[in-house]
Amino acid sequence: MKPRFTLTPLSFAIALALSTNIAHAEEMGTLVVEGDTEQSSTSNNFNYVSKVAQTATKTDEQITKIPRAVSVVTREQMDDRAPISISDALQYTPSIQTNFYGEDNKQDWFVIRGFKQANNGLYQDGTRLYSSSFYSWQIDPFMLERIEVLRGPASTLNGQTPPGGVINVISKRAQLEENFGSVTGTIGSNDRKEINLDVNKVINDKLAFRMVAITRENGTKVDEVEANRTLLAPSFAWKISDDTKLTVLASYQKDDSDPYLQFLPIEGTLTSNPNGKIGYDTALGNADWETFQREQTSVGYELEHIFNDSLSFQQSARFSHMDINLRQAYFGRYSADAPSVGALLDPTGSRSDIIRAATTADGDSDAFNIDNRFIYTFNSGSTKHTLLAGIDYQSIDVNNKDYAADPIIADGNNPIAGLGLTGNPNFNIYNPSYSNNIVLLNSSTFAPLTDADLQTTKTKNRQLGFYLQDKANITDKFTVMAGVRYDDTSNETNNTSTNSKTDIDLHEWTGNLGASYQLDNGLVPYVNYAQSFTPILALDANNNPAKPEKADSYELGVKFKPQSFDGQFGIAAYQVTKENLSSGSSGTANFRQLGEVRNRGIEFEAVANLNKAVTLIGTLSYVDSEITKDTNSSNVGKTPAQIANKLASVWGNYRFIDGILDGLKVGAGVRYIGETYADNTETNKVPSYALVDAMASYQVDNYKFQLVAKNLFDKEYVATCGDGFCYYGDSRNIMASVTYDW
Repeated sequence: MKPRFTLTPLSFAIALALSTNIAHAEEMGTLVVEGDTEQSSTSNNFNYVSKVAQTATKTDEQITKIPRAVSVVTREQMDDRAPISISDALQYTPSIQTNFYGEDNKQDWFVIRGFKQANNGLYQDGTRLYSSSFYSWQIDPFMLERIEVLRGPASTLNGQTPPGGVINVISKRAQLEENFGSVTGTIGSNDRKEINLDVNKVINDKLAFRMVAITRENGTKVDEVEANRTLLAPSFAWKISDDTKLTVLASYQKDDSDPYLQFLPIEGTLTSNPNGKIGYDTALGNADWETFQREQTSVGYELEHIFNDSLSFQQSARFSHMDINLRQAYFGRYSADAPSVGALLDPTGSRSDIIRAATTADGDSDAFNIDNRFIYTFNSGSTKHTLLAGIDYQSIDVNNKDYAADPIIADGNNPIAGLGLTGNPNFNIYNPSYSNNIVLLNSSTFAPLTDADLQTTKTKNRQLGFYLQDKANITDKFTVMAGVRYDDTSNETNNTSTNSKTDIDLHEWTGNLGASYQLDNGLVPYVNYAQSFTPILALDANNNPAKPEKADSYELGVKFKPQSFDGQFGIAAYQVTKENLSSGSSGTANFRQLGEVRNRGIEFEAVANLNKAVTLIGTLSYVDSEITKDTNSSNVGKTPAQIANKLASVWGNYRFIDGILDGLKVGAGVRYIGETYADNTETNKVPSYALVDAMASYQVDNYKFQLVAKNLFDKEYVATCGDGFCYYGDSRNIMASVTYDW
């Protein structure tokens, strides 16, 4: 039984809010702080355009001067669109195929520039959110100030990363300037009930405290599947002196849910089945048996010290702990297709019954990250240098209990006579019936499994990196940026139940080189070369460590910041080649590393506050993703599975100023995702789709009333197919909220 909706987790935070000097709320008005790197308003200040970014250089740098493709999703954009995940927040960002499995409450999924990334490439406040398999962090967008995206290989400053790029989420943190706060109540589709709180309290001119909190209870489009969350994210700012600042950031998030993502068969979703289409809201698992329990806790800090006008030091550190308990059903095969027993399981050949398998995970993880960097500015003749030198370290330890192979789910109340099974593995996907007596069977022998069959695996991953970067302003208009990095990585897996061990050590050099030139008309052409690497945790036939996946990228682009209005435009063309893709089982003779993928693309982004009333976002992306080498020669020349070659989006807001409609804002957007393939052979094509979003809000004094609709016309579609599964996209989601801010 799920807990009833309660405000208990927020009691302390609400008490803090009520103790804040609300009596002066009318006098203070709505807080607007200029500059995107600092706190933005808890109400809208209609600023979608970010002038600076941190992710590309680890320093605050004007985006137009960075010879890389960089995008920023500001707090104002998130407030307008009310995203429910980071994937949702990035849906109007170029070259990012978000939610390509549909919405998932276990982790966020991205395809960037045609490359998939999960458990890699996601950073928080500049340090990696180190994840492994199901031990994956999911950050709620309400606790964020902004999201920065650096597209293309980024190992020079970050170490092991995928070639698509880096997503860096910037947390809300305590501010020393002024008291402010907001409390929001939301109701919506699928019985959504939510209360959010964001309060900043200035203690004195050197100390400030902030609390961000959420309590949420909601169902989903899938029958009986719920996704509840509690979040507390306190932060503390201390101005130790004029030269030294410390910010402490902590968070506690509990997901008390069911697994949302449904692994459905291709037959009955993308292709035909004699029984018709599988229901859009079909749940594969028994709600009383499936579970997804996750508690993630972190505490860290950011320290900055200025030695003099030329030299400063910055340190970022975070310790994270996670507990996971996962049980999830997924499609295994149609019963009629089961080897040797298919005719017995589905004697009529109705093709309505399937066999379900189960994913399980039970354990915990500990992660630690620390990044130390010196920033030194100096002149060499007429050239102005900003030299960045750093050492970072990251680690994750995972202890997990799981079965050696995913078991089969069977109904213990209805065994099949004559087969000698303790349970019936048949599940009618067209007319589901959920048993209250689940039996897990060995996938090979159909023998019942118990807890004694669980195996414990311990994983230890480490990375130590040394990096150096120089940004040289040769003239006021001509900038060159170059960097180099050395990484020492180790990855160890130990199955303590079978005494099976894998130990892989890698040493890698990566680099990047870029240049930009600012023309008098505001155009800034640039060129860039960058590298990345990602370890492959496998052994070849001789038990030697597999080579890491490596990628290099060539990028040519132009940025433009107009003088007549607040806006930013960018266009980039690129080629990224990733090599050493593997196939076959680790440590066996069929293990090969002959795979290579080459992606060539072009992308365009426009973000503009045309005036006080109109804000626009527009993106266009095209990628030609091609398998250039593969152990299966028939795949060469084909498009990799699940990669959309065309993406487009447009979003616009209009704010009424003065008159009878003063305070009203309306917005709408369309996002288009092109067709994809279900496998590397281009056999089954997943159709393209376009979705419409809309919002309306009304601000009166310190109150804001808002209505947001995602997938406004409730389009039913297949989001993607791959590895033998298909996934339905998200149905219409309407949320109504009331916010009081001060």
